[in-house]
Amino acid sequence: MTGPVTVIAGPTAAGKTAAGIALAQRLGAEIVSADSRQVYKYLDIGTAKPTTAERASVPHHLVDFLDPDRPYSAADYAADAREAMDALDAQGKPYIVGGSGLYLRALIEGLAAIPPADAALRQEFSEFAGSHGKAALHQRLAEVDPATAARLAPNDTVRITRALEVHRLTGKPISQWHSNERVKDHRTYRLVVLDAGRDELYARIERRIDAMIQQGLVDEVRGILDQGYAPSLNALRTVGYRETIAHLNGEYELDRAIELVKQNTRNFAKRQLTWFRGMKQAEWMTPERLLR
Repeated sequence: MTGPVTVIAGPTAAGKTAAGIALAQRLGAEIVSADSRQVYKYLDIGTAKPTTAERASVPHHLVDFLDPDRPYSAADYAADAREAMDALDAQGKPYIVGGSGLYLRALIEGLAAIPPADAALRQEFSEFAGSHGKAALHQRLAEVDPATAARLAPNDTVRITRALEVHRLTGKPISQWHSNERVKDHRTYRLVVLDAGRDELYARIERRIDAMIQQGLVDEVRGILDQGYAPSLNALRTVGYRETIAHLNGEYELDRAIELVKQNTRNFAKRQLTWFRGMKQAEWMTPERLLR
């Protein structure tokens, strides 16, 4: 194919799925998802996964194909997305649709060739945090990589662990790896970020969460846990699932859980917008303008 691949991004509830499907139908295209939670089976309602009917109307790739306990990284995503687009190049134009900023950055800007995860090291750091506390783990990072420690909150154990892991494996701070030349593919990308304005976005979030509850989010989460999946899984440490699990554990009533899901979703959307503002190639527009 020629020309850039269009990426439709934006915060949660911005209208990405509807816009992507409308454009794909108009152009006979297929969609490659860029959502770090829609990759997982069983996480349907809480991730606003495209419905069976929507996926029947436009083929979707990288949706609903992993068990919730399967680790999946931005590097995995970039490789899988490129493979999906390679297959589509011969038959039609792909669209990338999703709001996972790290996945999109890995795809568009490339990734530093950092060594992959090391399970034994991760277990070591997890046990250290469990016995000494998250602040102590953060202090260990500050001793070997003060620049990275300064930008990470002490409770961000996932990123702290990764930074410690990279330093142990390579002897270099992860910030130095990120400044190296990145592994990219031959494509160019047009990044469109949907922004309906704060008031409209918050109203959409309210409506979405109410709809999720009506559609059976609580039963969905209960069913996932009943299958034996641990609530500590990264896939379930997600807005909507995290608060619902706390409700099912008796930590608070459903009304309070719903209130927290809405509040945390608004906060998550703000973080997404901040991330996309850091991607200088982004074109910002409303969903209505995109579909003209």
